[in-house]
Amino acid sequence: MIDSGAAQPEREPVTTIVPEPRNRVFRELTSGAKLADFAWRWVQRLLLQPSPVSANGWRLWVLRRFGAKVHATVKIHPHVRIIHPWNLTIERGVVVMHDVILDCQAPLRIGSATRISQLSHLCTATHEYEKRDMPIIGQPITVGRDCWLAADVFVGSGVNIGDGAVLGARCSVFRDVPAKALVAGSPARPLEPR
Repeated sequence: MIDSGAAQPEREPVTTIVPEPRNRVFRELTSGAKLADFAWRWVQRLLLQPSPVSANGWRLWVLRRFGAKVHATVKIHPHVRIIHPWNLTIERGVVVMHDVILDCQAPLRIGSATRISQLSHLCTATHEYEKRDMPIIGQPITVGRDCWLAADVFVGSGVNIGDGAVLGARCSVFRDVPAKALVAGSPARPLEPR
């Protein structure tokens, strides 16, 4: 039996805090830039991604029509996803494997003889998280000559990777990597010189 005569502690009312909806502020684009972005998305989906692996020259030709600066010796797999190719520069002898994402909302430069393995993601954009509307800001990425980005590497905005650096599989890079360094882990840390 429960003693109903005992004093029960008062319960505080339960309040649910519902955050205000956030209005995301994306980059203000001119109508021409919006049209170019729309056209690029459809061209990439309909003409590049279904193209055979052997049609590399076709992919480079299309990228150049959209403002990318891509050397004739570059090899790009058909299933590479490129955002804003007009901010992309790729030098001689670079190989970009399947399912790589090159997010070029700010300039992205890849030096000669660099290899970017499958599933890697180079992202030049981030959000200004200290502001309530979290606007997108872009910071350029530069990858030096003769680098190797192993499978599933993430490179954040504003990062410079020195010549000859090796980024181990599945590492996340948020700071500059010196030349000829071998880095691994998440976040990436130096292991030894190459």
